[in-house]
Amino acid sequence: MTTKIKDQLPLDQLASDLAADAGHAWTKMAEFPGYSRRVWRDEARIHVSEHHPDARVECLPASWDGREGMCFIRRSS
Repeated sequence: MTTKIKDQLPLDQLASDLAADAGHAWTKMAEFPGYSRRVWRDEARIHVSEHHPDARVECLPASWDGREGMCFIRRSS
């Protein structure tokens, strides 16, 4: 994986890169209800917690239609 974890990196960027490394195309995954993308977002959260102890994931609130709010990786300064 080639993603550099930097402050305010969108979680979807890391999720997309992890999916690509596994041979899956992010753009072909369903956005809503988003089951496929949700799996990779969860994988990205796990990756952050296991490999970047100085980072955390922060998310905006969910939208009115139930879609997840955008999440970002935040690094401690």
